[in-house]
Amino acid sequence: MTVYQAAVAKARGTEPSTTPAEVGKRVIRGVFHRRFDENRTGLLNNAMHWGYGTSWGTVYALSDGLVAVPVVWRGLAFGAVVGGASLIELPAMKLAPPVWEYPPLELALDVSYHLVYGLAGAAAFAALSR
Repeated sequence: MTVYQAAVAKARGTEPSTTPAEVGKRVIRGVFHRRFDENRTGLLNNAMHWGYGTSWGTVYALSDGLVAVPVVWRGLAFGAVVGGASLIELPAMKLAPPVWEYPPLELALDVSYHLVYGLAGAAAFAALSR
């Protein structure tokens, strides 16, 4: 997912999202009541992005095999769940608009990122669990 997001950002001439860092800053400031050095935003962004994805990967691993469907379909369904969660969590935190306000292309890209994540995670889990 990260490689795909970076490629799309480069092709569009845009910067990668810093939303994961914004979530992390809210946790650091709001939960832990700590100051945050803005010079570390890139590091925090990567840590939150990879940490969030890894934690969802654990959910996938725990749920793998509950439904007898091919790994591709499990991956797509999983990616849809993770993407759906972000479409609820981020607007609730006022870090993204509600889903009905997304421009269609941006929504399609967001969905595609998460489907790629689900497929890659399912494929990796299948390969590692053999």
